[in-house]
Amino acid sequence: MSQPCFRMKGTTLTSIVLEVVSFEPDEFESQLAEKIASAPLFFTRSSLILHLNAPLSATEFELLVALCRRHDLQPMAIKGVTEGLKSTINDLGMADISQSKISEKPLAENKPVEASVSQSQQAPAEAPAQVETVTHTVEVVKPAKIVARPVRSGQQVYAEGSDLVILGAVSEGAEILADGNIHVYGTLRGRALAGVKGNEQARIFCQNMEAELVSIAGRFVMQENIQNKCWKKPAQAYLDADALLIEALS
Repeated sequence: MSQPCFRMKGTTLTSIVLEVVSFEPDEFESQLAEKIASAPLFFTRSSLILHLNAPLSATEFELLVALCRRHDLQPMAIKGVTEGLKSTINDLGMADISQSKISEKPLAENKPVEASVSQSQQAPAEAPAQVETVTHTVEVVKPAKIVARPVRSGQQVYAEGSDLVILGAVSEGAEILADGNIHVYGTLRGRALAGVKGNEQARIFCQNMEAELVSIAGRFVMQENIQNKCWKKPAQAYLDADALLIEALS
């Protein structure tokens, strides 16, 4: 018998859910561009799940997907009101996951303040689209995942159900994720996302903070908001109420 050519495995993927409340193409594109401009490193080339709150025609849906791709988002699945769109969804190479059981948590960005990042960015009350992360509540019960090598650009390391310990550096363009805490004993230059399934008690620790993005339970802070605070210093990130704080470690 020949050797198997492939293996099929389950996986966990952190994706953005874009909830479409209403769709008027020009207004939608304008607000989408504004949202992406607020955190381009976070949104660019991000996988996307479209959640339709109202019915769209096949033409409208094709235009919606095209606008998302125009702004470097990668729609991969759709849920919600999908009646009449089955063939269009298939033609666009997407999946209908309307029957999937997932929970969604609002994605909030913190506004910078003088000493630390401490206030959440508020979304427009009547925005046609809301951006959310897909999250699940889990308990951190597994032993920590320890990575003894540096994490190179383009690599992704995920600690499912546990803490993540990186003994080396995390390069720019790399991504590290954990359901629990993240500890980096070298320079953190890439993206670090802790508590990705909703653990608001998770923290991020590093010996040298130069991150592109840090995120805890869906709240995130971009590089430009931490450069004048804890840049190139030992630091930690944690949630206080609904605000993501970043502080230098003494």
